[in-house]
Amino acid sequence: LLSILEDFIERNYDFGTAYALLRPVWNTENSGNIQDELCRREGKDRERRQKALEGNRIVDPNLTPRCVWDLCSNRVVPSWITEERPTPISHAWVDEKDREDKLTPINGKEWPVPIPKDADLNLIRIEMLNLGVEYAWLDVLCLRQKEEGGPREDLRVEEWRLDVPTIGGVYKRDSQYVHKKVVIYLSGLGRPLRLKDGDLDSDRHWFRRAWTLQEVGSDRIIAGDTPDGPMHAQPIDGGNYETALLTRFHKELHSLERGMLHIFAALADMQKRVSTNPVDRVAGLAFPLRVRKIPAYYESETLEDAWTALVNAMYSKMRAHFLCVYPGVGLGCKKWRPTWDQV
Repeated sequence: LLSILEDFIERNYDFGTAYALLRPVWNTENSGNIQDELCRREGKDRERRQKALEGNRIVDPNLTPRCVWDLCSNRVVPSWITEERPTPISHAWVDEKDREDKLTPINGKEWPVPIPKDADLNLIRIEMLNLGVEYAWLDVLCLRQKEEGGPREDLRVEEWRLDVPTIGGVYKRDSQYVHKKVVIYLSGLGRPLRLKDGDLDSDRHWFRRAWTLQEVGSDRIIAGDTPDGPMHAQPIDGGNYETALLTRFHKELHSLERGMLHIFAALADMQKRVSTNPVDRVAGLAFPLRVRKIPAYYESETLEDAWTALVNAMYSKMRAHFLCVYPGVGLGCKKWRPTWDQV
């Protein structure tokens, strides 16, 4: 144990990080085996990630996320530290003018964390702990973020090839892992749920973002709920509410229960969604369309190239829907399936 702590000191770990790394293996029968156990887990994870990417395809779609948020120690740690599946957090991204980049010891100040100006990571942590969550996955903390001119920008590009396409696995509804509810902040990370005119048409709203199509999960908790919030509005007749805005909100909410049972339902839903990088609208379909192998993520890839790679990665049964059901002829080099423009 002493040698482990000395190693942590050499690596300049603070107490929270040391606690996060030791907590899951503290009860190892022989304390002399703690370091061996940590090395074994790290090596196994490294080997799996190395094998996950073959050329431009990810052959292990169920790859666990690279990092998780340990809520007990309040530190971001490698996912190999625990066998517990993290509870995923999904959220709307607010306008750039309404958010700020904060350096925090939670992620070891590895990159500035973009969060709404009126949000507090500590309050989010408390809300999650009150839900009984021990490990969570939150993109701004657990996925290396863009940092213009940052010293690790090259590492981010490399990690994103594998990490971004497999995000959907954290939310996956037919996961082989223990079922986890998805915690959703509809009005922005850490913000109370509010609803005003124009919200549902905003390009920033959760219902309008490309990536959130795969973040529905099989069960969910709407976070930031308040007693006077829209979740508690009562229908007045035939499913209608007091205002057209409330009626539309609850229809959108109810649509989450339907899921993506058909390839064209997923494509139709993605039509109304927007993204920061255009290619995200294609990449965000990988899990809803249940591909065998996920194409690697390249921010600068053309939409048509990304779509071709995705179609080629689908199960043949899914591709057959294009041939047998799509009511038209493909306008590209393949006549049996539509181009991205046609989609």
